[in-house]
Amino acid sequence: MRRWLALLAAAALVGAACRNGGPEETEEEAAGEPQVTVWFQGALTGDFRSLVIHAFQGAQMRIDELNADEGFPAAVTLARADTQGDRVAAPGVAEEVAADPRTVAVIGPAFSGESEASGDVFEEAGIPFVTPSAMDPALAERGWEYWYRTVATEEDQAQPMGEWMAGRHTTIFVAHDQSEDGQGLAEGVAEAAAQAGASIEKVEGLVPTEVYTELIADVEASGAEALFYGGFDVQAGLIVAQARDAGLDIPIYSGDGSVSTTLLDLAGETAADIFLSCPCNLEGEEDFRSRYEDRFGESRVPLFAAEGYDAASLIGEGIRSAVEGGSDDPEGIRAGIKTYLDSLTIDAPYQGVAKSIAFEDDHELAALDRRALIFLYEVEPGRISLEGNAAELLS
Repeated sequence: MRRWLALLAAAALVGAACRNGGPEETEEEAAGEPQVTVWFQGALTGDFRSLVIHAFQGAQMRIDELNADEGFPAAVTLARADTQGDRVAAPGVAEEVAADPRTVAVIGPAFSGESEASGDVFEEAGIPFVTPSAMDPALAERGWEYWYRTVATEEDQAQPMGEWMAGRHTTIFVAHDQSEDGQGLAEGVAEAAAQAGASIEKVEGLVPTEVYTELIADVEASGAEALFYGGFDVQAGLIVAQARDAGLDIPIYSGDGSVSTTLLDLAGETAADIFLSCPCNLEGEEDFRSRYEDRFGESRVPLFAAEGYDAASLIGEGIRSAVEGGSDDPEGIRAGIKTYLDSLTIDAPYQGVAKSIAFEDDHELAALDRRALIFLYEVEPGRISLEGNAAELLS
């Protein structure tokens, strides 16, 4: 997301990132079983931890399952490459990861900015790196052979959200926070909704503030049946709470920037008739969410947890394929992971808990219908509940 790029720029001011480092070297190697390290790179501490920690925990859950599987042919350590979301510090962290002789892959980087800053290091070292959450479309244009993305881009959201709203409402008021991400999404939603037959009452840009009395009055005066807000969780939560207090009870929609516990906390008991889109699957298949919550405690918004789990699964399958194919050293296992990832096509995907995963030639996430990569949610007090993926809901 572009908001993450903005957050990363701000994070650079707080100083160098904390680095936890990898596992200590051990003298003993399991007989006939390679010991390898997979790193998770992202903001594991600091101000942006809440955007990343669930993906790390999902990855840890899957790595633990692989290590507990007697049929899995390697012992895997998941190490922490903590950047605190600082893109300036990210290349140094990446160099430490590349210098570890047991490194076979990286889950991440979590943010687009640190992905851009770290990618050349991993590419030069021949280390596969699989991001579960970096959404900037420009990453696919870097030409990296070892980079893979398992999440939709920010450009994939506007069309299905606009269609979804147009199928429910004849008149829509659109507002945004004037950020690159918020404005781009809002304008895309307005265009898509208009193409689908809805009347757009107004597209209004607003400087983020704490009081939205004027916006609420404009929406009410317009007679619009619904409001779309392109922006982030704090402002979305304030708009919801203040609109309800003012008696404006029309449905309110927003995008991935509002998918957070902050929205739930600010909206409180007024959190009704709120709908969100996100490339993240908060529920997952195969009882993933309940298993995740049993492991780590209840989480109201496990952002990218399923995507982190799937990234670890892909790397695990690559390790399995490499070792069973005769590779027992990190260099060979890295090559085997890449070969496995390159084998995932629309006709032969990996079925993850978040979604079916296949890759385009540029290692972008592939799909027959890109709407299936976007998930739509309804908000209720204390919880964000999955309605379904956009392809299912719009078909």
